[in-house]
Amino acid sequence: MTQEQRDPLDAAAAAYREARAALGQYRLPEVRRHLDEAKRLLGAAPDETDGHIELALRVQLTESWLICDGSGLAPALAQVFGVAERAESAGREDLQALAHIQGGVLLARAGRFADALDQLRPAVALAHALPVDDRVRLLLNKGTIASQHGLLDEAADDLAQAARLAEALPDYAFMALHNLGFVEYLRGDLPAALQAMVAADGMDAGVDRSVSRLDRARVLMEVGLVDEAADLLAETVGTMRAAGMTDELADALLDRARCELLRGRGQEATALADEVLAIAAGREDHARALAAAAVRLESLVLVGSPDRLAGEEAARLVADAEAAGLTRLADRSAALGVLAAAAADRPLADAAGIEARLARMRRSPYLSVRLLAVRVELALGPEPGRRALLVRRAMRDLTLAKQGMASLDLRTALTIHSWPIVVEDLRAALAAGTPWTVLAATERWRRALRPIPSVVPPTDPRSADLWSLFRRRREALRAPSGGDDPAVHADVVRLERALRERSWTMRARSNDAGARSFRRSDGADHLLLSYFWLDDRLHLVSAPPGRPTRLHRLGGRSDLVELVQLVSTAASALAGARRAPLAAGIESSLEDALAQLDESLLPKGLGEGPVVIVPSGALARLPWGMLPRLRSRAVALSPSLGQWAAGATAVHGTPAVAVASGPDLPLGRDEADVVRGSWDGAAALEGRPEAVKEALTRYEVVHIAAHGQHRADNPLFSSIRLHGGDLFAHELEHLPTRSSLVVLSACGVGRARVRPGDEALGLTSSLLALGVRAVVAPLTDVPDELARDTMAALHRRLAEGLPGPEALRGATTDLLARSFTWFGSPWRVVR
Repeated sequence: MTQEQRDPLDAAAAAYREARAALGQYRLPEVRRHLDEAKRLLGAAPDETDGHIELALRVQLTESWLICDGSGLAPALAQVFGVAERAESAGREDLQALAHIQGGVLLARAGRFADALDQLRPAVALAHALPVDDRVRLLLNKGTIASQHGLLDEAADDLAQAARLAEALPDYAFMALHNLGFVEYLRGDLPAALQAMVAADGMDAGVDRSVSRLDRARVLMEVGLVDEAADLLAETVGTMRAAGMTDELADALLDRARCELLRGRGQEATALADEVLAIAAGREDHARALAAAAVRLESLVLVGSPDRLAGEEAARLVADAEAAGLTRLADRSAALGVLAAAAADRPLADAAGIEARLARMRRSPYLSVRLLAVRVELALGPEPGRRALLVRRAMRDLTLAKQGMASLDLRTALTIHSWPIVVEDLRAALAAGTPWTVLAATERWRRALRPIPSVVPPTDPRSADLWSLFRRRREALRAPSGGDDPAVHADVVRLERALRERSWTMRARSNDAGARSFRRSDGADHLLLSYFWLDDRLHLVSAPPGRPTRLHRLGGRSDLVELVQLVSTAASALAGARRAPLAAGIESSLEDALAQLDESLLPKGLGEGPVVIVPSGALARLPWGMLPRLRSRAVALSPSLGQWAAGATAVHGTPAVAVASGPDLPLGRDEADVVRGSWDGAAALEGRPEAVKEALTRYEVVHIAAHGQHRADNPLFSSIRLHGGDLFAHELEHLPTRSSLVVLSACGVGRARVRPGDEALGLTSSLLALGVRAVVAPLTDVPDELARDTMAALHRRLAEGLPGPEALRGATTDLLARSFTWFGSPWRVVR
């Protein structure tokens, strides 16, 4: 039977259902075609029945989406309110409720959240007349909008009810779970937020994922995973363009612009904001036009060089946002105006009104907004006591945000939002001019920003299965045919992503007993060198034993970073070509770069004794022991002087030692044998991932001789090669680590990727963050024979009771052996 031969009302209902299905996938041209067909068929059906009235009104409500997308909010609302009046006249409470729902959703899309809730709350009173799917939709929309309006308890209640009602409705269950995750994010429970969102994304639901992925990208930005957010936003923008989702596309472009601002890319952010301005102008969308103008202003103030016009633009935005009822946008614009005035050294136009705005920003659920409020207050030039209070508030807020996060990935990424405050505090310290004031400022921030050791629950069975499968697929890549198999590569990428996302959802209990301030007496017999970057220039505070602390202004970033990279490349090249014809040329190039860095980085008159270095940024990748004036010195690298002092370890008696070696390392077993021979009762481990992980929970000292791989693109997947597969930095997050000293005789595993705030990620930094007191690892490649001999000499000296850095100094007489670096705190055996 053709559609023309069917009952017109039944055929119209079928066309309407097709339209709703197409709307769920945002296939808007199909929605229009099916709705036009439904309207045509309704015209041929009797119009006095309840069924006809209901279907006609439902068609009009669905059509309001298309009207809003094509002509704007006002005509769409006019259609919705007309439906509400007809439904009330017909005594149809269910259709009245649906009209309230649709009006609320359209208002929310335009950013008018208070008006949207005024539409949705009456719908709840009429919900008894609705079928289950419409009741779920009402609760979903109301909960989502309440969360956007800051009413988090109301939102959580609505979404929890929706999730319970939607048990047999997978599409709605997906939306309820995802949106509940967003509310958890607003409540500050970021692991719970990501857990819900990841779980929702894995559901078998036939809904468009672009809007939910936009929400997820916002969470990733808030936790500081800006590169991951940028990738997700690029994918989402492409999907929305293809689907013709104009309003959602504008929101995604704005979020992509904000993400570019976090990455320091002002021009890209401005271009994206300009695209949104063009979209908003064509649709007379005043709210989005204001939001885009605010992003342009942020680009100028936060990334660029604000001028007098920036302050005027901020004032205009404040007035326009207030007139439109966009209080949060007005507050943020006023905050930008303060920063613009401070940068231009101009008086603030509305000093009296800013305090109320800052008070609202301090109550924001977003850490980034609360820290922006602190930055603005600092720009207002408070007296010293107030300034110190503001800095402590920012540190406390950041520390609280990190608590409960098991993922080192999240705990290090979150720092990006506090970095502008760090810069302001360091500038103020430099202006004070005293070296100790500057050192105290760097130390307090390093203490606040460091990854807090945590007590993490054991790996759950699902994670264990994923790791096992991931290891097998990685091994398959090493098979003769595996490296060319696209399916194997795709599996590895998919599993890596799943494992990383799963780590984000894990909770932990803070274990911050080691945090304390540094005291000058802590390093009385050491030369202390603490470096930091400010405005692309390197600064150093040096504290020689028995002599005054000094402040040094050193070179520019680009030249020094280039030299560090040259050293890393040349040292690794020399390790692989020591007897090759080109070796002399490589060594000459290496020595030249090291001499330049020695002169550029180290103060004159180093004196004698051991050295403690707190590197910054790219300097964390430099093998400092290779510098000419440090080759005969005991050198330790630490994330901060406070952490170096707090972690000092003395092991009384013979420590429990375990030694393992990995495959395909010709001298690995020899190295393991000579290391074990240095310690009474040292255990020979089976060099498998599970055995090594267990050893880290049982033995005081663990030594691993194996091939290593540093992953600059994903540093927590840096690994050491063992029998049966690789051991990854990510896996260590779940270990109740007992080891106080870990020696990684694996090329290059001392390297780390440095995030804003000097947050390092890699194998070495992961072990230190877990509570291991000291790690020995090379920063470049080292020849196998040299590594074996160096490790034998190191352990022999450690067993004799020499302090760790001094033992390493005595063991590394060859230039390339000086790549082995002592990371962390003092460590020695006391007999």
